[in-house]
Amino acid sequence: MTDPAQQLVERGFITLDHVFAVDAIDALLAEYRRQFPDIEREPDQYPVGERRIQVTMKMAGPFLSPSLYANPLVLEIVQAVLGPDLLIDNFSLVCALPGAPEQHEHADHPDLFPGEPFIRAVVQPYAINVAIPLVDLTPETGTTNLFAGSHRRDIDPDDCEAPYLKRGSCYLADYRLSHFGTENRSADERPIVYLAYARSWFIDRSNYGDNTRIAIDRADLSQIPQEHRPLFRRLAAKGAFDCSERALFDA
Repeated sequence: MTDPAQQLVERGFITLDHVFAVDAIDALLAEYRRQFPDIEREPDQYPVGERRIQVTMKMAGPFLSPSLYANPLVLEIVQAVLGPDLLIDNFSLVCALPGAPEQHEHADHPDLFPGEPFIRAVVQPYAINVAIPLVDLTPETGTTNLFAGSHRRDIDPDDCEAPYLKRGSCYLADYRLSHFGTENRSADERPIVYLAYARSWFIDRSNYGDNTRIAIDRADLSQIPQEHRPLFRRLAAKGAFDCSERALFDA
């Protein structure tokens, strides 16, 4: 059986079934709807395509559960790929609204070494996106088409896969992987949580810039278990809590 971390490095993505409890995913969906009862009118939303909206979920209620941001299986895989010093760079949700058309092909971040195909082929992953759908993905709701190997070489159309994940499943993808969201032909929203782990030196400025990348109330930091607090040290940065990493959890 292929090691999942090695498969992630080689193919650029892996899918994992039955990683989260279905009732936990349903609780996340209910909290999403509580925070964003009408996402199209949310003032802090920003479009990421036609009828595709991205928001920064507040880490509260079920979104503050370690079973989400520090799932043992997911964390074991991303640590094997990114190293033990990884952190959470950003935490958001993208919703494809009913009638959303097919998205353009893209990667989550521009190539760090443009015009250097050899470097691209050998450099190790620097960020991994974990995509967690809050609804079952079907041909009607749509999903994400993923181009295997495109994180290291040009796209091969024959290596395109479209995983229709059930609630409780997820996929992990190299930040450089080419992909695109398919159309949403259903009458319902298609909300997907994205949890991005990164090496400590990498910051996603392409998608966030000065926008909030992790939303959490200072009072809720104490709910993060001691062993998982290093994952959140990006919150110490300027524009977040503006403090040192040592002072981040001293309240």
